[in-house]
Amino acid sequence: MAENNIVRSFQNFFQEWLNQREQYHQELIQAITIHGTSSQESEIRNKELIIRVLNHYGEYYTAKARITREDVFLLFCPPWLSSFEHSYLWLTGFRPLLAFRLLSTYDLELSEDQSQRINSLQEEINREVQQLTDICARVQRKIAPTLVVALVEDIGHVQNGMTVHLDSTMDIFKTSMEALVQCADYLRRRTLVKILEILSSSQAVKFLATVIQYQLSIRRYGQRRYGEQQRPNVV
Repeated sequence: MAENNIVRSFQNFFQEWLNQREQYHQELIQAITIHGTSSQESEIRNKELIIRVLNHYGEYYTAKARITREDVFLLFCPPWLSSFEHSYLWLTGFRPLLAFRLLSTYDLELSEDQSQRINSLQEEINREVQQLTDICARVQRKIAPTLVVALVEDIGHVQNGMTVHLDSTMDIFKTSMEALVQCADYLRRRTLVKILEILSSSQAVKFLATVIQYQLSIRRYGQRRYGEQQRPNVV
């Protein structure tokens, strides 16, 4: 029952959030195609739009952080996602390196200095992604066997001592996964912000439009392929 309430609460929030994201996508497209304004006016308009889009993503991560604290394991196979969308998850969200692949799909006419900074950032983020992936694997290798033993002991000896043993192991596992998800979400947000800091405002608008379009495409394909219309995308 508690899990159903968590899912329902998040879905209610997220459906509204998704609707707003589509509106921002339209604003980004409009900002790309609009003509007839001065460069100064465009700069001001673009920067204001970029800030609003980043704040919008911040709202999502705030809501997600609440679920992380309440039931982090729910995020590893979220019922509001299609099976296709599940395949894109890395520690409950998109892979930070995906942002660099999307960056290369749009001809942003990067300067040599921008290209060098992007490449340097990609190498840095890649190292951090690998570190988190390795830590997650080590946690699972270390704790999973203990959980199995504790569960078997509980089944065979339903006693308070055994229950405490299982609960304490689960608490350690839960705390570890919460920390990993928090670190992964921080890395996702930092990757996006760092890329935007390198780009000009007009380039940033194009990049954000590409990111949102990709996310929308993943969600729509998952809905068509698996017929799960009610499930919003969180990658």
